[in-house]
Amino acid sequence: MTKQKQEQDIAIRVTLVGAVWDALLGLAKIVAGYFSQSQALIADGIHSLSDLVTDVFVYFASANSRQGPDENHPYGHLRFETLTTVFLGMVLIIVALGIAYESVTAPASQAQFTWYGLAALIATIVIKEAIFHYTKKAGDEIGSKMLVANAWHSRSDALSSVAVLIGLIGVYFGYGWADMVASIVVALLIGKMAISMVWENLAELVDTAPDPKLIAQIKETANSLKHVMAPHDVRARSMAGKIYLDMHIHVPSHASVSEGHYLGDLVAYTIKKAHSQVQDVMVHIDTDDKIQTESFLHESGKPPHLKLPARHQILADLGFLLRQHTTYVDIPNTRLHYLDNRLDLEIIANSAKIPEGTDLQKLTTRILQELQTTNYINKATVLWIFPE
Repeated sequence: MTKQKQEQDIAIRVTLVGAVWDALLGLAKIVAGYFSQSQALIADGIHSLSDLVTDVFVYFASANSRQGPDENHPYGHLRFETLTTVFLGMVLIIVALGIAYESVTAPASQAQFTWYGLAALIATIVIKEAIFHYTKKAGDEIGSKMLVANAWHSRSDALSSVAVLIGLIGVYFGYGWADMVASIVVALLIGKMAISMVWENLAELVDTAPDPKLIAQIKETANSLKHVMAPHDVRARSMAGKIYLDMHIHVPSHASVSEGHYLGDLVAYTIKKAHSQVQDVMVHIDTDDKIQTESFLHESGKPPHLKLPARHQILADLGFLLRQHTTYVDIPNTRLHYLDNRLDLEIIANSAKIPEGTDLQKLTTRILQELQTTNYINKATVLWIFPE
């Protein structure tokens, strides 16, 4: 079973457990509130049922957001979870406004204190707090902000039940207005939680950067590796609590392509191992401080290192300049080093193919002299291969 499938199963199981309890508690409080004539208790029951509505949305989002990438969604489907969380927050804001409006405009409360109303509230406080810890633990485990938000929604239900309990106690002691005040407190709790939920997830939808402290920790992780220097130009965005990261690193200037690729993979693996919330890392390899793609953002015109010729042009020039040496010079395997806005070459030559009796040192000098007619070569070296 893949990791995404495991996370999906956890999210669905946790959501279904919460939904069952939300339904039972919501109905119990509405019935108790009806017979107690308590607006606050009925409002709290509606709050629990609103949790059930959000559980339905969370269930469907969990079933779809943890699917892997496809042709139309190359980064996966995690933004469905973010979008669902924003939608749930907006629904809860409407619910909060409705409860507050009903509390203010309703006739004078005829609420009565009942022991079954008290029992319903105490059961809600205990069970919803347990659901909060259960759901939040699962959300933290799989890195799901949607589950964590749903967990806090459960806790808000427990807190609102505390407010209603205070209101009923006030009614018991003859303070009829306490029921209305408790209803307003319920609305404020729901509204505050909903606004925070919407704001946080809207920030994610517009690719707001994650916590700078986390980015600093990720850079320290990369910088701790040998032969990986000064990670910089780090860009990151979040998708449902998962982080997608782009970064530049410096590697030794004469590292081969395969070594640079190895070091890039090592950085990505190490970061993902040390920071479980990082889902993907794209590493750009720089050889020194002056060669990096960020120069496109700060310079007008073509960056200096891109004014140097590309490999196909250089090989064509070498084929012409060294046309008398093609028997033993391996032009296609010439090594190019774009360093400090200059170009260094390493010419590969096979000593077994030179004419017998040829002075190798003089031949090397001739090859280098014939390369001096180019104006873009900073330094050239001939590397001779000797048969075993």
